[in-house]
Amino acid sequence: MFRVLAHILLIFWAVMIGACSDPAHLVGTYESLPQAKQHIVLELQPNGQGTWETDFDVVPFRWKQRGLELWLHTRTGGVITGDIVEGTQLKMDIPGVGVIVLERR
Repeated sequence: MFRVLAHILLIFWAVMIGACSDPAHLVGTYESLPQAKQHIVLELQPNGQGTWETDFDVVPFRWKQRGLELWLHTRTGGVITGDIVEGTQLKMDIPGVGVIVLERR
C-alpha cells in the first residue's frame, strides 16, 4: 500500500513540476544589444518554433526551456544553448562569435 501511495505522489509531483516550468513566458522577440558584435533578432513562437535572424541569414529552429537554460535546435542538428536572465534577457554563447546578450523587445 505504501509503495502505491509513494508512486502516486511521485507522479503527481512530476506533473506539477512540469506544469510550473511553463516556457510561455519566454515567447516573444529578442534583439541583441547595440554594442554586440553582430545584430541578431531572435523570435520564440508559442509552438516551440522560432527564427534566428542576422543581417545576412534567417535560421529556423525548435526551442525548449531546460531549467534556467534555453536550447535552440537547428534543422542541421546543431544546438545553441543560452542562459535565461531575469526573464527579459537571454545570454547566448554562439560558436565562433562568443557570448551575445539578447533583450526582449
